[in-house]
Amino acid sequence: MEKIVRKSAGVKFESDVLEFIDGLAREQQRSRSFIINAILRWYSKWLVEQQSKVEAENDQPVIRL
Repeated sequence: MEKIVRKSAGVKFESDVLEFIDGLAREQQRSRSFIINAILRWYSKWLVEQQSKVEAENDQPVIRL
């Protein structure tokens, strides 16, 4: 497992997004940072999966009758 380095990044959230993140943090009893990192990790994995699906579809021969 690769080492995780934590860095501060000054980010401004829109009020509705901040309300959503804070609600998730309360429900999960986690920090706001944990929630944001978890969401972005999930989204990153999802994007890779979607790209893999597109590439797999493009590799299939197309037969048209």
